[in-house]
Amino acid sequence: MSDATKIHKDKNKLPQTIGLSFALFLITMIIGFYFNDIKAPDYLGLQPFMKSEAHFKDGSVKYFEDGNFGTLTKNERVIIDIDIPDEVSIPSAELYIPLYNSVINVYLDGELIYEDEFLKDDISRHYGNYIYEIPLPDDYAGRTITLDIKSIVSLPFTDLKKAVIVSSRDGWKRIINGESVIFTLSIALMIMAFICVFYFTIRSISERKIQLGLPIALFELLINAWFLGSMHMFYLIIGNVELCSKAEYYCLYLAPLPLALFIYTVIDIPAFKKLIFVSNCIYLIFYLITTAIELSPAHINYSDMLPSMHLLAGVLIFMLVITLFFGIKNKSNSYVYILRFGVLISMVCGIFELLRFNITRYVLKGSWISTHGVSSLAILIIAFSLVIYLISFSTDEYTSKIEKEQLMFLAYNDALTDMPNRASCYKRIDEMEEQGIKEYTMVFIDVNNLKTANDVYGHETGDALLKMTAKNIKAVFSENGFCSRWGGDEFVACVFDKEAKAKALIEEFNERLAKEDAAGTFPFKVSAACGHKYISESNYISPIEAIRQADAIMYENKKIMKASAV
Repeated sequence: MSDATKIHKDKNKLPQTIGLSFALFLITMIIGFYFNDIKAPDYLGLQPFMKSEAHFKDGSVKYFEDGNFGTLTKNERVIIDIDIPDEVSIPSAELYIPLYNSVINVYLDGELIYEDEFLKDDISRHYGNYIYEIPLPDDYAGRTITLDIKSIVSLPFTDLKKAVIVSSRDGWKRIINGESVIFTLSIALMIMAFICVFYFTIRSISERKIQLGLPIALFELLINAWFLGSMHMFYLIIGNVELCSKAEYYCLYLAPLPLALFIYTVIDIPAFKKLIFVSNCIYLIFYLITTAIELSPAHINYSDMLPSMHLLAGVLIFMLVITLFFGIKNKSNSYVYILRFGVLISMVCGIFELLRFNITRYVLKGSWISTHGVSSLAILIIAFSLVIYLISFSTDEYTSKIEKEQLMFLAYNDALTDMPNRASCYKRIDEMEEQGIKEYTMVFIDVNNLKTANDVYGHETGDALLKMTAKNIKAVFSENGFCSRWGGDEFVACVFDKEAKAKALIEEFNERLAKEDAAGTFPFKVSAACGHKYISESNYISPIEAIRQADAIMYENKKIMKASAV
């Protein structure tokens, strides 16, 4: 197997390993929390005891035996009577009711026990997803609770199956009743996404380029925030009822923006990049306008603008899918198929969810929020595909970077002596000339007796001699300039200092070789011939010419050493 094939296989194994580890981690958490689920031990489901009558604007009244009144329009009311059984005995009881876009008054046998604070000048605080926890007196059993619910926007709804009587100390457990795994995973993913947003923001600022992980982390953060909000779970974290009720709207309709930014960075065909940019700008302007309207005294909520928001979000997501399939011409992006099919499957789930939402809410006029199954599946698929793509792409990018660094190292490094080679020396010389360095000392070094080492004692001994010499050259000359193996038994060092400093370093180098010789490491005389040329601004010559002159001086010194039998 070739090295290239091995590297390619290793690159493919790493994303698979990370993905498998991530999947095993999730499975372990799910199993662990499944056997440690949080549930309210004692509660009474109220829907079987409900009887409701809906009061419509035209004066008509409609009765519902099971309490499921469907949906109303703005300012219409529904009155629900709940006959509490005599045998109920839940201590410190409270009425737990999730309610959307409505205000509620509660009566016990006709006596008002809770009045919703409805402020016409601050109507927006009643929008969204609320949880009402209303204390009940000790003698509530066997009596009739009446819920007087008034719509403040078109088509409000509630999930009456979740309306219960529960102990006040266990009320918070109803929020995550049977859904501890979802709550825990969502919180864990939100924390991870928040950390990633912070990390990739810092990296984007430092590198002056948007990192691929930033829009993915923002999308994951917003989607998890929406999911927690829609499941009432923000109420456990923040406690601000108004913020919790609106979080799902703000986050859900903001989420397509980072998704579009991410896809914009992935595609490479200019026409499609322009299409995404324009579409994203239109959607952002629309989002800002609708949010400004929602926050204004106009008393128009996101709920009143859902059809138009759904339409525009659907158009944007459709364009993103088309762009993912046709906006990439660079075949080197081998992991884009993960995005394509992940987003495509999620879009199909999203379209199904939108159809279910609109048909149930506007055609059947019933409570649509019966399950988050389809939307949860869509979110899980797209979130997982984005994370796997990021891991795979980042792994590929990191591996390519390592390979490039290795090639650069091999191109500028001498394998035998593990020091810079001649190409590296030329590169440093170019840098010297670019920086305008005019004062330096060039040193040329030639190892003595290398031919004897190779011919008489073998090339292993010759290699050991070169390695030893290189080690001492690096130890002496590296801190004051640079050094490299010029080729064969020749080395070059450059000292960025006065000539006296260079002479001192040459003397230190010769002393080191003398110690090696005295130690008897090699069965022949260990030494090297050196020549140096000092260059200043007054006698400036190019570094290459300085090397030639230092080489000539070294050659004269070498002849003197041979004549002296050194």
